[in-house]
Amino acid sequence: MSLVLLAVALAVMGNVLAIQQAQALNVRLMAQSQLRARQVAAIARDQFDRALRSAVSESVDTSNGMTGVRRNSPNWMDGVFGWDGARLVVILPAADAPPNFATALEKRLVERGDFSALAGEPAYDHVASSGIALLPGAVVGEDGLRSTAVVRIDSRRVLHTFVTPLIAPEDGLEWALLGPTTGPWSQPLSGPMLGWGLQPTAAFVREQHGAVVGQTISYVALAVLALAALLAAMWFLIRVVRREIALAQLKANFVADVSHEIKTPLALIRLFSETLQSGRVTSEEKRQEYYSIITRESTRLTNLINNILDFARIEAGRKEFTLQRTEVASVVRQTYDAYRAHLDHNGFEHHLAIAERLPPVDADRDAIAQVLLNLMNNAVKYSDEERYLSIEVGRDTRRGGEGVLISVHDRGIGIRAEDRAHLFEGFFRADDGRVRQQGGTGLGLALVKHIVDAHHGSLDVEPRLVKGTTFRVFLPASGSQPASDGQAAHR
Repeated sequence: MSLVLLAVALAVMGNVLAIQQAQALNVRLMAQSQLRARQVAAIARDQFDRALRSAVSESVDTSNGMTGVRRNSPNWMDGVFGWDGARLVVILPAADAPPNFATALEKRLVERGDFSALAGEPAYDHVASSGIALLPGAVVGEDGLRSTAVVRIDSRRVLHTFVTPLIAPEDGLEWALLGPTTGPWSQPLSGPMLGWGLQPTAAFVREQHGAVVGQTISYVALAVLALAALLAAMWFLIRVVRREIALAQLKANFVADVSHEIKTPLALIRLFSETLQSGRVTSEEKRQEYYSIITRESTRLTNLINNILDFARIEAGRKEFTLQRTEVASVVRQTYDAYRAHLDHNGFEHHLAIAERLPPVDADRDAIAQVLLNLMNNAVKYSDEERYLSIEVGRDTRRGGEGVLISVHDRGIGIRAEDRAHLFEGFFRADDGRVRQQGGTGLGLALVKHIVDAHHGSLDVEPRLVKGTTFRVFLPASGSQPASDGQAAHR
């Protein structure tokens, strides 16, 4: 859980950093545009000031005294007047000015008083909602009086003339009236363009916003993918660790179970052999009984060791089966006859039914005998009060092919539904007290499954609702499986 919380914390931190990075990108992109706006504002103001001086000087030089006629003045300049501190003289008429413009201008100039403090720099004012440029120090008229030249201008024409040519399409800038609905930022313009400003265009803002949003989404997506990958890796690691722990526990249980399984027959063999060796058994009947016990336990020990060795070879890919044309009925009968004494000794009612005219199969006789022996051992081990075992061998058809079906049925404790999926796994032992108390290695059914698969057959189990289990082994007839007579099949 702590690892998951750490992963989530790292993902959240990554998302926060991604958003901060995107915001920094937005600020950087906007800062570049704002710097360009400052440059445009400064250049436009400088160009206008120089153009204004030039236009006023030309108008004054070409005028006749303090009066004159309209010359080729710039389109943004409409009217030039002279003001000597007491009277207003028209140098260039203002064609588009309102009728009372001169009176309003003169009143405004009277209110302003002395303009000599302007030191020759242009100052700007608004009279009757018209742009007014005040330029002190210009020589106006024949009397040589130093007067102030007053110029009426059109702010929009000034913007079109001096600002618009400086804005390139890639700058993403436009000029607009300043107000509360302006863009994310604005660069105020000065002088005759007072009240106007440069701001990013709506298209530029959308473009930058899209870029920032796209980069933010990509950062967040990468963070989410990294988190998903980290969680998947953690899940896989936890699963591997749990699997290794479970495997280690299985191996430990396997060692304990094998030790118990080996000790029991060894102890019996040693006990009865020492009893026979001591000469204390005088009855021939008792001696034969002891010999039978020693033989039975030796066979049991041999089968146990063979199961372990065969499973190890199968897991290592070194187990080989020699598939030859075989009569399954004879293999089953021989194995059953050899096991009858063990069934009788454990008080089992047992039956064997073999159908006639069974098709031959390509099989390894010893391997098929081992399959049957393991299934019978399971039936003996996990039968409780009702000790019953029946074996049926008959003809059957599976997957469109004919073959031999071996059914082993008992009336034992049965198999729980939750254990069926793991029944044929190596080292698996059901978490059932009735199973645990019987001991075992958990390899028998796994070995049966490997052998049946190597013979291209099928294995299924049918647990009864109350008790008992039926295992069915299907072996395809000769000619209906890939391996031919005498061919070694590897598993």
